[in-house]
Amino acid sequence: MATGRATTRRVQWSTSIGRPLRARLAALVSLVLVALAFGGHGRADAPGDIANQDVLARRIEAAIANADLGEQVGVSVVNLRSGRSIVGHNATTVLNPASNMKLVTAAVAMLELGPHFKMRTGLYGRQKGDSVVGGLFMKGFGDPTLTSAEIIAMAQDLVRRGVKKVDEVVVDGSYFDGNILPPAFEQQPKEVAPFRAAVGAVSVNASAYRLRVRPGRAVGEPARAAVDGGFHFDIKNKMTTSAGGAPSVVAVQTPKDDKLVLHLSGSVPIGITGVSYRRRVESPLHYAGYILVEALRSLRVQVPARVKLGPRPRGAALLTHRSSPPLGGLLSALGKSSDNFVAEMVLKVLAAEKVGAPGRSEAGAKHAREVLRKLGITSNHLSIVNGSGLFDGNKLAPAHLTKLLKAVYDTPSIYPDYLAHLAVGGVDGTLRKRLKTLPSPRVVRAKTGTLAGTIALSGYVLGPTPDRVFAFSVLCNGVHGKHAAARGLADRIATDIALHLWAK
Repeated sequence: MATGRATTRRVQWSTSIGRPLRARLAALVSLVLVALAFGGHGRADAPGDIANQDVLARRIEAAIANADLGEQVGVSVVNLRSGRSIVGHNATTVLNPASNMKLVTAAVAMLELGPHFKMRTGLYGRQKGDSVVGGLFMKGFGDPTLTSAEIIAMAQDLVRRGVKKVDEVVVDGSYFDGNILPPAFEQQPKEVAPFRAAVGAVSVNASAYRLRVRPGRAVGEPARAAVDGGFHFDIKNKMTTSAGGAPSVVAVQTPKDDKLVLHLSGSVPIGITGVSYRRRVESPLHYAGYILVEALRSLRVQVPARVKLGPRPRGAALLTHRSSPPLGGLLSALGKSSDNFVAEMVLKVLAAEKVGAPGRSEAGAKHAREVLRKLGITSNHLSIVNGSGLFDGNKLAPAHLTKLLKAVYDTPSIYPDYLAHLAVGGVDGTLRKRLKTLPSPRVVRAKTGTLAGTIALSGYVLGPTPDRVFAFSVLCNGVHGKHAAARGLADRIATDIALHLWAK
């Protein structure tokens, strides 16, 4: 009976005021839905949005077909507000991402180390009066931004401490392992350009030196050559000064112990101010040490013209140091400039910090794969061998990259820095000459990729409001001789997405 009376009351109450209450509840639900539409991620698309996105998908699929670039073209486009896949053309097929690998390196480094993380380089030793005795130790922790100017600044700090003598310069590179050549870099063993730079825990000037060549005072005289860190080089100069024509310089470099032997031949025309060439060093640690020796000698500090490698002794005092910019800022070298050296240094720092010193490229790659797995990015065919994407070995699917881009988008602590590190379409970095006809400026933020048979472009397209953002990835393999067409397809897809997001 009690139950029956309660039921009767509910029926009577519902009959008398049920319609106004339902109206109020409907209004409240509508307000909640509006709030969800403008706050947070993971919201459903309205039917009209889905229809428009389907039109976009058909347009992109038609562009892929018309480009006729073969079967090794993968495209993934995702609406980051809803998580809905708009285009999935071979999206789960693993391909060589080229420098789009740097998207992974940057994301994992920021997720694991944080955008405020810094790398340090220090000078350690025991100062006794005006001398550093028992060795001046330069220990590095993987700073990819260290320059000659900063080493000079540290040498000046020593002078301000009253140092006038140093009995020995020793470089401690133990924060990294001894493999200065990242995995896959052996595929082009004779390349001495700095894009294939070696990595050491202490690396100066991005592990590259500048060879400066000038003509002699008269035709027939020897041309002149100069390099930074001169004590590191054994220069065999057979260049001559010519009466005219263009500079023709041949430089053959061969490592020998702690030196780099340079055999120079060719000619330099009289009347020019000179030319310079930038080339990779073969031993980053020795080169850094000789830059320090040169800096100390320029400040009249007595120091032997030799460098040793070895560990810093326990208890050695920190005399001075320099730190890198925050990670969130220095990674623009990856996104905007596609710097291989910085990418490989960051991967080893990641390994040293999260797995343990000495940092190894292989450990960094394994840790990156583990981070991707935690983000739900898995595949039996996914492969990470280095941090830069240089040469063959890395394998990722377009859907892996868009899922990573969404994970970053959903992480407010790193998304602003990550977005800022990417090239801006039509404005800067490797995209400064591309994507100039967008419906609104600066809305494509992406990473390019180029290898002999690979073109890639992945990133974000920003809409008129913060919740209107699409992630996209275009990976084209097997496009030898078709780079322009592949870039055109990638740019077309990014532009079509922008037109969709900015449609009136």
